[in-house]
Amino acid sequence: MNSRKILVALLLIIPFSYLYGLPILSLEIDMEDAFITPLSIFISLLFNVIILAGFSILCIYVLYDGGIKHVFYRLYFRRKKAPESILIGMLSSILFLFLIGALLYFLQLIGYDISNPLAEKIIEKLTLPLLFAIPFLSALSEETFFRGFLLMHFPKKYGKIIPLFITSFLFAIAHLSYGNLLQIIIPFILGIFLGILMLYEKNLIAPLSAHFAFNFIQLALAMYQ
Repeated sequence: MNSRKILVALLLIIPFSYLYGLPILSLEIDMEDAFITPLSIFISLLFNVIILAGFSILCIYVLYDGGIKHVFYRLYFRRKKAPESILIGMLSSILFLFLIGALLYFLQLIGYDISNPLAEKIIEKLTLPLLFAIPFLSALSEETFFRGFLLMHFPKKYGKIIPLFITSFLFAIAHLSYGNLLQIIIPFILGIFLGILMLYEKNLIAPLSAHFAFNFIQLALAMYQ
């Protein structure tokens, strides 16, 4: 392992500690009593962008050098066929939402508790600016890190299937703070879906658009129901 890869491995300690240290700690905290306000939600989203997207950019710079355009290119922010990628991402997210909706309906029919106290608390504090900020900033930070960086820069010797499942698992475990097994399973399936989009389009705009649409539609329905 060369010095660049060693440095990247050391840098990744910070985002991984942030992603998995805080959710594990949150399991010991009663999230019903958490101090959740529109401002704290927004600050948390910005911090996610700084840690996840910021360290992705830094790691790519360490690995490949080059200017900012080259770094974003290596993270698969591609202008080529961007409208097509956005359309594919949006339409795919609608299909995925339909499938997840059917799954949740079935689980309710058999008596499974699909409630999500933390998500419900966030929805209670939802404002119009947050309706757009939450899906955009969460998609930007998570897709840059999990799909643009981890998935697309996994060692090539492992092929595509193994990295797809590993990054989807890591993406799912990052949602431990919701304290609900269903909120691990759904993100895992979503991670597979977004990863396939990334591998197929080779443009981060596709999974980013799908992730945004997935979160936005859910929040909009919850906010105005």
